[in-house]
Amino acid sequence: MPSEVWVIVVGVEPGEPGSREMLELILAGASLELELAVVFEGPGCAHLEPDVFAPWRQLIDFELADLRARQPKSVLIPSGVTAIEEDEFGKLCRDAAGVLRL
Repeated sequence: MPSEVWVIVVGVEPGEPGSREMLELILAGASLELELAVVFEGPGCAHLEPDVFAPWRQLIDFELADLRARQPKSVLIPSGVTAIEEDEFGKLCRDAAGVLRL
């Protein structure tokens, strides 16, 4: 049986078109009281860099979403963001109510 968690996978760099709107979409989901897990992967891990992470911090500070990082390359993971292994990511997606890739 699927869980109530919606997984949002962020796989694009902060400078990509539509990148800013991703956070707005996630905040909209949180306002609907959806249980969200945001997973940064590949180029999307650049959102974890200190100079661009500040807007994402509100998701942690207000407990709006669970933030995770998948295979971050040379990025220091901010506090409040959990590293996720391949098998954990697969299980999270399989058990999710839905998966949205951005």
